[in-house]
Amino acid sequence: MSKPTPLALIISSAILAGCSSSEFVVPKQNLSDPDINKSNGWELVWSDEFSGTEIDKSKWSLEENCWGGGNNEQQCYTARDKNAFVEGGVLYIVAHKENFLGPNNVDGDYDDLTTLPYTSARLRSLDKGDWTYGRFEVRAKMPVGQGTWPAIWMLPSDWVYGTWAASGEIDIVEAVNLKSKSDIHGEKNGQPENRTYGTLHYGGTWPNNKHSGQPYSLPNNQNPGDEFYTYSLEWEKDEMRWYVDDVHFATQTSDGWYNIYTKDGEKIIGVDDAPFEQRFHLLLNLAIGGSWAGNTNEKGIDASVFPQALEVDYVRVYQCSKNPTTGQGCATVSDSAVHVKGNKPPITVELPSDYITGQTINVFDGELSQYLQQNEYDPQGVIMDFAYVDSGDRGQVMQISKTGETGNVYFATPELNLTSWTKDAKLIFDIKMEEVTKGDTISVKIDSGWPNVSDFPVTIPKDNQWHTVTISLNELVQNGNSFAAGKVDMSKIKNLLVLDPQGEMIFQLDNVRFER
Repeated sequence: MSKPTPLALIISSAILAGCSSSEFVVPKQNLSDPDINKSNGWELVWSDEFSGTEIDKSKWSLEENCWGGGNNEQQCYTARDKNAFVEGGVLYIVAHKENFLGPNNVDGDYDDLTTLPYTSARLRSLDKGDWTYGRFEVRAKMPVGQGTWPAIWMLPSDWVYGTWAASGEIDIVEAVNLKSKSDIHGEKNGQPENRTYGTLHYGGTWPNNKHSGQPYSLPNNQNPGDEFYTYSLEWEKDEMRWYVDDVHFATQTSDGWYNIYTKDGEKIIGVDDAPFEQRFHLLLNLAIGGSWAGNTNEKGIDASVFPQALEVDYVRVYQCSKNPTTGQGCATVSDSAVHVKGNKPPITVELPSDYITGQTINVFDGELSQYLQQNEYDPQGVIMDFAYVDSGDRGQVMQISKTGETGNVYFATPELNLTSWTKDAKLIFDIKMEEVTKGDTISVKIDSGWPNVSDFPVTIPKDNQWHTVTISLNELVQNGNSFAAGKVDMSKIKNLLVLDPQGEMIFQLDNVRFER
């Protein structure tokens, strides 16, 4: 972070004219901290109990910028006591509604300034607390209201594999819009949002990044904004596990993450559990608005809820004494935890020379083509389900289930130039609707990288019978993108087929191919 000039110091502490939030009142706390975890061989190696009168600068640095986090967030992070302070054994990170002028870049460079309508704080332990593997516990009470986005997370300390997200990101817990109206499908109207999330980010540098994770809801409609709960991550070689109050709810393993980086001009897929075999550091922050919080639940930001605070009772980091090198041997495991599927690295197979010169490109005929890779776009990790099932006389077919609003199934390919197929080719497949809860239309797409996608709507009869669908490839291409400005580039196909159900349904597919 660049050192501000005297003028910049004046600017950074000046609140511009505009709406100013009311004062934050420190709540009365009656905390009874859980004992230091000594089970299963975990050994405490670093902690902050926030027992002093100010933030311990030997453990934390405060970022100063109005960059927006790369997510169009609406807060400036400051180092003011108003936005981050310690009192009564608790760290308070407080977001205020107030216009503020600060650096419009991640480095805090005051040569480039902007004004945003909220202030908050972001603490990080970079070069003061950096670890590879361990157990990370944070006891916290979350802010509430539409537009709030608290995060307790980790970033790489050395960025060995390049910029985000090739070097990884570990989200111990995030939440958005707690106590606003839930947007969970089937939830009663007015039911308050109470989900938290544990997530990994990996893959290539943006926009070729991937993520996978799992939401968690407290039992009996409890809300993370009402009380302090302990959010934990156990990280060992090849595996991550997430907990809330020691309830193990999710696991991800290295067969579901990967990274791609560039060395000497060549793209390389990382080995073993990369990028999660490097040093990471902790971050604690409260963001406002942005691409996630601002676009879910009730949408936007409810200015009336501010000030809001992320309250942190303690942060504790443990090392596995049984094997500090790998972190293995100290796991706390529950059979009921969800094993998150994650994502596979892109296909690296070599296509045969005649792959696109013949009359047919096969997608599925009893089995998926060896030159394709099936994936799901499922931001919540619970919407899409893909399986191969036995369908009697037909043998094995593909079955796709969708139980919410956002999600699709796609078939990735090494990049293809299908320009010569555009004029007279057809996409042909057999389809049967098994079950419909809502909607009967599938958006069939061909994809050269969002938003350069073209789609075609297919309505499926609800008669539980097989039907053959034929789509002119030229018509599909010319349709363009119905959801954003764009159109597929047939010379750069990345996903040969995308199936995006426009409602809740279960359907089966067979004999999927392109013909000319």
